[in-house]
Amino acid sequence: MVAARRHMRLPRRLIERGAVLLVAVALAACSTTIRDLNLRPEKHYQQKVTVVGYITRMQSVGGETLMELTGDRDSRVLIRAPGRVDVHVGDWVKVTGVFVPDARVAETNIYDVVTAEEISKTGAPWLPDIR
Repeated sequence: MVAARRHMRLPRRLIERGAVLLVAVALAACSTTIRDLNLRPEKHYQQKVTVVGYITRMQSVGGETLMELTGDRDSRVLIRAPGRVDVHVGDWVKVTGVFVPDARVAETNIYDVVTAEEISKTGAPWLPDIR
C-alpha cells in the first residue's frame, strides 16, 4: 500500500507543476509590449509599463539620454532616461517607467515616450513572435 501511495504522488506533482508553468506562461503573454504601446497608446498613457527590446539608437541631449527601443516585431518606442546610462546600441534591455503622451527635451517636444525609472540589461526573448 505504501508503494502505491508514493506512486500516485508522482503524477499529482507533475500536474501541479504543469499548472504552475501554464499560469506563468499566461501571465508573461499578458505583459505590455512595444507593439501594444504603438497600437493603442491612449490605453497606456500615464501608466507604469515594463518593456523589453534592443537599443537601435541612442543620443545624449543635455543631461538626459534618448534611446530608441525596438521590440521583437520591429515595433519601436522612445525611451527618455535622466543622466547617462550604462548600456550601448545593440544591447537588449528591460525598461520600467511611465508612458507619457509627450515630453520636452532640449527645446523639442517628443511624443509617445517612456520616461524611464529603471533600465537593466537582459537577454533576447527565448520565444520571439509568440503572439
